[in-house]
Amino acid sequence: MKVIIICAMTKHRVIGKGNSLPWHIPQELAKFRSFTKGNTVVMGRRTFESIGSRPLPNRSTIVVSAKQVPVSGVIVVPTLDEAIARGREFGRDIFILGGAGIFKEALQKADCMYLSFIKKDYEGDTCFPKWDATQWKLVQEEMHEEFVFRVWGRKSQQ
Repeated sequence: MKVIIICAMTKHRVIGKGNSLPWHIPQELAKFRSFTKGNTVVMGRRTFESIGSRPLPNRSTIVVSAKQVPVSGVIVVPTLDEAIARGREFGRDIFILGGAGIFKEALQKADCMYLSFIKKDYEGDTCFPKWDATQWKLVQEEMHEEFVFRVWGRKSQQ
């Protein structure tokens, strides 16, 4: 069971604008669905609100928030560490969906990252945090018409 950051971003690390995605790329969204379906997803409260304040179908949904989220079918916890611990109880991979603050903290905890780099540039007000490339190795790359999908694995600590 792995902890996996999954995110789509521009080359300038833009991940959002006005609490939503600045793009609509069905092929990239289908890739997201195929990876996360049947697994556990973890997100912050604002990201949860941006998807309509509802659990994603066929996934265990955990929201990190100091505030209660009164939605049936959603587990609310105050910290990312607690979200990961609760997610492990399901015995499936745990996908970290954001937002920026959750991603920043998850960079220290994730086993790998599934990152889609959108080829077209979009303006936005939220960016994926800078990350130390020396801690990661590229293990897979797929070219698509509108994006490049890359899987990064954490380098072993030796």
